[in-house]
Amino acid sequence: MRKYRTWHEILMEQLSDTDDAIDYLQVTLEEYQVDGDTSFFLSEIRTVVEAQGGVSKLAEKINIEPQVLSDMLTSKVAPRLDTFSTILRTLGCRLSIESIAAVSPSPEVEDKDPPIGPGPTRERLSVATDS
Repeated sequence: MRKYRTWHEILMEQLSDTDDAIDYLQVTLEEYQVDGDTSFFLSEIRTVVEAQGGVSKLAEKINIEPQVLSDMLTSKVAPRLDTFSTILRTLGCRLSIESIAAVSPSPEVEDKDPPIGPGPTRERLSVATDS
């Protein structure tokens, strides 16, 4: 009898690999830059955290309470940049900034100049390995 795995099990297995997790985070970040959905972006980071050992393991590594980290990753509010950077570094990656001109926009998204002043912007941040 053949046992079928769920898509979630397959995803968790793939995301346990650091390179696959970084690729996944990169795509998630690109989606966030288009739609600005912070809670979705944080939930996808949580998915990677779960695949990489779970909230408790990561919380221990960055020296915060697991419930605090869990709340942070299920919030609609982005964590502080230093905290976010620590989470990413612990997952084996970092944020980087690159010129919009260096990025080819996807065909379905017309890239216009980002707005100036308050409000949602389309910054081009990327997740990269530390190597």
